[in-house]
Amino acid sequence: MTELSDADRELVVSFRDSCAVVQVPMSIIEQEMVERVRSELSGAPDYEGKVKQWFDLLVVRLCKFLTSRANMGVIKGSFAYLAEVPPGRAELPHESELQLDLYNYLVSAMVSPLLEVPVIAAGRTDIYLPMDRFRFIVEVKRSTAVSWSRYNVRPHSVQASAYSVGDVRLGVLATLDLSERPPGTPHVSECLGVIRRRMSATDVRTVVFMRVAGNKATPSSVSH
Repeated sequence: MTELSDADRELVVSFRDSCAVVQVPMSIIEQEMVERVRSELSGAPDYEGKVKQWFDLLVVRLCKFLTSRANMGVIKGSFAYLAEVPPGRAELPHESELQLDLYNYLVSAMVSPLLEVPVIAAGRTDIYLPMDRFRFIVEVKRSTAVSWSRYNVRPHSVQASAYSVGDVRLGVLATLDLSERPPGTPHVSECLGVIRRRMSATDVRTVVFMRVAGNKATPSSVSH
């Protein structure tokens, strides 16, 4: 940023409360996705004040990750977990590949994320996001069903919501979708949403689900 004037540099980035304050460019589709998710989150327990501000930022970052990986192909061996699965489906990518990819992305976007933190809801987290007197947990799964349905993620959302037993009732479920999709890769707008889990009459927990499409055929391979 040495070529920028002091005034321009201040517009690009400033610092406040140990955080870099930046503008996050978003496409029309990304903005629509974030606005829809925020609308679906409205009224959820604990989605207010500082918790809401940080969770909104997390939703923005998840949306940017999702659109990036929707376009991503294998580059010199990287991102191989997103590639088309060989016939027979004998060797499927593991969810840990999505976990590490998402963790490395969030390192530059959120406050000091951690991997595999134990003794949380009597279990071990996949990605732990420590905030200011609260935390968010990202549960990472994969779906190996031959066909995809939004209902594929609902059983996993039970586990994702269970991690909020001792903290704010908001969490994230990131699922690596390895289903076979003759129509091709799903549009990103179909891959981000909200699930409410009613644990009891007075205990409602909310999970944002993110569907990351693996087993991706190239556009040229589906043009028969």
